[in-house]
Amino acid sequence: MNPSSPSSTAIHRLSRRNFIQYGSIWIGSSVIAACTNSNQPSNSNSRLDKVTFGTNWIAQAEHSGFYQGMSTTGCAYATGIYKDYGLDVTLKMGGPQVSSGTQLLMGGVVDFFMGYGMDAVNTITQGIPKI
Repeated sequence: MNPSSPSSTAIHRLSRRNFIQYGSIWIGSSVIAACTNSNQPSNSNSRLDKVTFGTNWIAQAEHSGFYQGMSTTGCAYATGIYKDYGLDVTLKMGGPQVSSGTQLLMGGVVDFFMGYGMDAVNTITQGIPKI
């Protein structure tokens, strides 16, 4: 007399083929939705704030997100997200012959930089006003 006996409960199981099919549809629709860029605010008529960002080394795969946000002109993978949010970003690469990020920041060459944890510790011990 148990109303929820196993014989009255139907469990629908997906086959592997259906799972792959539905998963492919979901991933494909997600990619299409992400590429439409319809929900991003547009500030193309307003003045863009100029910002310079310095990386800690020459361009590498780890830095690709910073380059991906650049303008969509001339690059198939760039998103233009910086301009969408009112920024005109210039990226400056670091490298073996480039001064440390702290020196570039204090000299006004960059506004922000990708640094190392030890840079932060050294600036505190030296009394350099850096955030």
